Amino acid sequence: MSALGHIDVAMLAFLSMDPWDLGLSAGIFASVFMLVTAVFGQPGEIRMSPQREAALATGAADRKTVFEMALIRPIMWMLLMLAPRLAMPRPAARLRRQLIAAGRPNYCTPEEYMALGMLVGLVLACLLEMLHVMLVGDLSPVTIVAGLLFGIGIVLYQVHDAATKRISLIAKRVPYALDLIALAMGAGATFTEAVRAVVRDEAEDPFNAELRAVLAEIELGTTRRQALQNLSDRVPLELLRSIVASVIQAEELGTPLAEVLHSQATLLRMQR
Repeated sequence: MSALGHIDVAMLAFLSMDPWDLGLSAGIFASVFMLVTAVFGQPGEIRMSPQREAALATGAADRKTVFEMALIRPIMWMLLMLAPRLAMPRPAARLRRQLIAAGRPNYCTPEEYMALGMLVGLVLACLLEMLHVMLVGDLSPVTIVAGLLFGIGIVLYQVHDAATKRISLIAKRVPYALDLIALAMGAGATFTEAVRAVVRDEAEDPFNAELRAVLAEIELGTTRRQALQNLSDRVPLELLRSIVASVIQAEELGTPLAEVLHSQATLLRMQR
């Protein structure tokens, strides 16, 4: 059947709909229209996350996402207003941890990712509902809800997948980085100098990015112990927690840190 034939069938199905369904559809459309009009008529702006403000202050280029597009920005603002009311505490905390593990892509907050998920879900729900009307001839609330949930699920899965891949790369990089730090400290460098020498190369390496965050915290006055604990909190790797615990114990007992790092790197390679 041609495209015109499909359109004719859809138009006939629409005209043959029950008056109650037509009235319900008109009511839903009018409600959504009034809601959008009311929200768009109010002044508002999307606030930057502290991480994004810090990145811009240090010279990083601003992001280019749907939140910065002039045409979509009002819709995203409306969804951002709605996201905190829909996100439950535990899923929101889980999403926050996954975003941190994924390296905070585009400096997005959990609320922004929830708003992005709702946008994808709404688009998918509209497409599925249009397809359902063309094929069946009536509206289906189940299709709308399924499309919305599936769209949100796609976005959340992307965050989970990005976090998993990044953590896997960090796990492969840890033994090599520990060896380099131990060698530098064995040559007379301090811990901070050794870490700075390691992160100087391969700026895009995810573990180097985390080590740079450790250096930044130490330079701002955080103790080395707390900075390393923050590292183990950001990267949910058991091997990293074990290394941090060994370093803290070495500081308390006065054990040479270079020896501890070298032995930890050797142990990790043997385990792999």
